[in-house]
Amino acid sequence: MKFKGLLFDLDGTLIDTSELIIRSFQHTFKQHYDRILSLQEIYAFFGKPLKAAMEHYGPDKVDELIKTYREFNLNHHDELTTGFTGVPEAIHKLYNAGILTAIVTSKTKSTAIRGLRLFDMHKYFPVVIGHEECQKHKPDPEPVLLALAQLKLSPSECLMVGDSPFDLASARAAGVKTAAVRWTRIDWENLLTEQPDYVLETINDLLDICLIEK
Repeated sequence: MKFKGLLFDLDGTLIDTSELIIRSFQHTFKQHYDRILSLQEIYAFFGKPLKAAMEHYGPDKVDELIKTYREFNLNHHDELTTGFTGVPEAIHKLYNAGILTAIVTSKTKSTAIRGLRLFDMHKYFPVVIGHEECQKHKPDPEPVLLALAQLKLSPSECLMVGDSPFDLASARAAGVKTAAVRWTRIDWENLLTEQPDYVLETINDLLDICLIEK
């Protein structure tokens, strides 16, 4: 196998929470400021911790904004979260091939596991690195390094798969090769500035990279 371990971002990479995130932001800022954030304003913080967005757009009431966002997000999580075609099947094949897998996400660990359970993928990820487990967050390498430590693998043995520049920058800083997913909602040219080692047009491209046979 080319890689012994695969690290995955979650939102926008393995599950589609874009509509959930957009609706959560719009509900929150409509309620507190009677303002509708544009899609580009929201996309700018995809992949970053929630607090960073609230500090940027509403520095006068960060805690209130986070509380409102999380209440709406959790209440509507399951109905607004959808899947990507072929992803659970591909993860199953990679797992059966003996490749170790981890989630490295900027959301909380419990919410990440909830999202994985919706598509029966939680059983494939013994390691889930959530926001609360790190002092620093993507694009800092700390979350990726923590995942490597828990997998007991070196950076050269792993590949990071993500949909945002922050995923790729975090992995590169940790010495891990990167793969960008083409189904991202984030501006593609912006993502390419991080010079991913691989581009995945579909999840099956990851099987081609990692497995001799699909």
